[in-house]
Amino acid sequence: MGCCCSIKPPSQTTLGREVECPKCQQVFPSYTTNHAVIIYKFNLKFNDHLDNCLLSSQQNINKIEDYRGIKYWEKVQIEQGFQWVLKEYNPSLQINEQKIQLEPFGQKQVWFRAKLEKLRIPWQNGCTILSVSQNNLLESSVESIMKLKSRLLHGELKIKFQEDQKVQDAGGLLREWSTSILQQLVQQGYLQKTETKELTYKFNTNIQSNTLDKRQLFSFLGIIVGKCLFERIPLSSFLDRTIIKHILRQKVILEDIKYFDEDLFYSWQYLLNNNIDQLDLYFQLEYIGKTIDLKEKGCEIKVTNSNVEEYVNLNIFYYTQQFLEPYLSDFLTGFYQVIPKSLLRIFKPQELEMILFGLPFIDLQDWSKYTIYKECSAEDYFIQWFWQILSNWNQDELSQFLRFCTGSTRVPVEGFSKLESNRGEISYFCIQASNFDKENPYPKAHTCFNRLELPKYQELQTMEMFLKATIHEALEGQFGLE
Repeated sequence: MGCCCSIKPPSQTTLGREVECPKCQQVFPSYTTNHAVIIYKFNLKFNDHLDNCLLSSQQNINKIEDYRGIKYWEKVQIEQGFQWVLKEYNPSLQINEQKIQLEPFGQKQVWFRAKLEKLRIPWQNGCTILSVSQNNLLESSVESIMKLKSRLLHGELKIKFQEDQKVQDAGGLLREWSTSILQQLVQQGYLQKTETKELTYKFNTNIQSNTLDKRQLFSFLGIIVGKCLFERIPLSSFLDRTIIKHILRQKVILEDIKYFDEDLFYSWQYLLNNNIDQLDLYFQLEYIGKTIDLKEKGCEIKVTNSNVEEYVNLNIFYYTQQFLEPYLSDFLTGFYQVIPKSLLRIFKPQELEMILFGLPFIDLQDWSKYTIYKECSAEDYFIQWFWQILSNWNQDELSQFLRFCTGSTRVPVEGFSKLESNRGEISYFCIQASNFDKENPYPKAHTCFNRLELPKYQELQTMEMFLKATIHEALEGQFGLE
């Protein structure tokens, strides 16, 4: 049940990786070699393809603009003839922190992403393998992550399940793994539902564990949340507003308590808005069967109209910070190992929530609009069936199916047009047709590329049965993932 982590060395050359055409997505296989002739032939083949593919297009598809800035392919002269080179320029990095705070949210996000990309260790430099146990996921994951040096958190992490050596992680398992970790933290009670109408979670530091170091666990949670933000993986479990305020180093105020505990919010709001001089209330509170003084000799200090604001503020401090220590500090320490706190000052709480959690609603029209097809087209009968089936599903079913396909239950804040591969490149959802096989009739997911292999079912009811199996029979990413 043990776990380990190891560093995978980089390839022998920069060509020891797959290269994908930015227009047609044709993949050129990797060559791990130092042989000059093979490298030259690879360059020639790839450059010829780009020449035909990019220059023959009537559209400006060779210019890609996103948070990394403006990326464009330029044909440059070299000794052997020519070579296509991917160049980029990011004007957002020229804006300082004071000025970017005054910009709209979209521009802030571009600036923030560009700054994070400066920290990224290129995946060509190697990756870190996290070996974890599916039967002991939380404990083995904590042990693996906490052994890593901080700098490796800005590099590529790949998950290796000890029980299933067949599953090869091309990066998509990171999304599925992080979602499973958050689910286990909820199931084991470390994340507890807030006393609100919203499905958000707060820290439960009172839970006891015989197998985990609780301080280490909350530091681990901070690293997971920070890594998800760094890799643009929307969190499947929503953290309450008070935690967001702590991440931003902003003071928690009464309005934030509405997202933490509605009864406390309305009780304290009542005290602030009414005459309370006649109430028998002192600077104390009851917490887990104990009476705690909010300040020195609080048991002797009566709450009045003149000091009620101090009383409420002290309650807020105790409930949202004091009772969470030292675990809150451990969480923040882990988070800041991945995300520098200086970059977060530009955001309002609502803005950071949008980046962390993505869109709460799955727009099927937006999904289908930004879908590409391989070996099939949108007009094919089985593709029409596919969208017809999904149109009858509720949001929970759609989010679970999205997780099966992409490793995440939520969509980036910009929608499906900004869906990304595991390496941060724009990667639209893709449906690739495959022949129906009675021995293995299920759809197959490639979460690292946001690609679904959809068999050409002959009946709509058969397709619906096997699509629903992916969400109702716990056929998660390990099933059918390559």
